[in-house]
Amino acid sequence: MDIKKQDYLSHTDICLLMDFYTGLLTGRQRDLLTLYYSDDLSLSEIAEIDGTSRQAVHSVIRRGVERLAEIEASLALVGQYRELNSLLDEIKLKVKNNNYDNLELLLEQLDRSLNRSQEGDS
Repeated sequence: MDIKKQDYLSHTDICLLMDFYTGLLTGRQRDLLTLYYSDDLSLSEIAEIDGTSRQAVHSVIRRGVERLAEIEASLALVGQYRELNSLLDEIKLKVKNNNYDNLELLLEQLDRSLNRSQEGDS
């Protein structure tokens, strides 16, 4: 996922970003995003629970999503996760079908991706 080039994030994208980065949000952002994206409450329902206006809830959620996108643009962990899973799925499919063409190339790509992600940890 290239967050920098993507203006619109799907519900699934935001949930995945939350899985990775929710701990880096403010407590209020984390709570309201969880109510909206995980618990599937409406802005009005959240506003009633939060004791604020619907617009205030919308604003906190919007800023929280923007923050998640900023974090991903810096760390790119979700992008790396998706890349690694894609390569692994390709490898599994080839092995399942006894198709070993380009398997070595896929394993080298997986190795490079893993090494890139470990270099970022240093």
